[in-house]
Amino acid sequence: MNARTLNCYSCGAAASSDSPKCDHCGARLATVWCPSCFGMMFTGSKFCPHCGTAAIEWEATPSKLPCPTCKQAMLSGKLGNFPLHECTKCFGLWVDIATLEHVWRDAEQHSLPPSQPQLNTGMNPPGGIPRVKYLPCPRCRQLMNRKNFAQRSGIIVDVCAEHGTWFDANELHHIVQFIRNGGLTMAREFENEDLERARRMAVLRQPERSIWSGNPPPAPDFGGSLLAALFRIAAAILTRK
Repeated sequence: MNARTLNCYSCGAAASSDSPKCDHCGARLATVWCPSCFGMMFTGSKFCPHCGTAAIEWEATPSKLPCPTCKQAMLSGKLGNFPLHECTKCFGLWVDIATLEHVWRDAEQHSLPPSQPQLNTGMNPPGGIPRVKYLPCPRCRQLMNRKNFAQRSGIIVDVCAEHGTWFDANELHHIVQFIRNGGLTMAREFENEDLERARRMAVLRQPERSIWSGNPPPAPDFGGSLLAALFRIAAAILTRK
């Protein structure tokens, strides 16, 4: 629910049900409490406004891992069966590789057959594409790779191949929705089509001799037979009376 029908518990100002902070006093209003879709929920909500799952309060403790964006220490906790790290300033999430695989499997189990293309979801904020910035992995401090999730989702995440993935605020929620809407299945189908198209092009580009099991058949000697025929015609004309 995006309508501003709720109020900040601190100052009483109107606020959106999924707004992380109050626009007036800066008090934190929402947190990632949904153990199913990882959507942000208004503090005190009993059920997720995005998927209806019962809320689970995330009791987090300070962590030594720094936020790749804000550089401040993140919070560490377990949301249901999923251990996560969260930055309380930018609300980004750090998820390790094993947990991420668990998240993908769980989302696919609840996915529906795609009824329409779920590609290029338009995750870029208003005002155009932001400037590209490479972020360091919280664990190894090496710069992470920027990848378009499933190559076609339009959601760009920061990936460390050895340790995990960094999601900006709400990106993990949008990816789970992408998978549940059949986007991952459709992306695989597109990938298979691309591979088949590449295979066909490779076959068409092969030399003609590759279709023969042995040596190619000798080419006919069109030049020699044509020259002999011309000589015969010339001789006939010269001996004609």
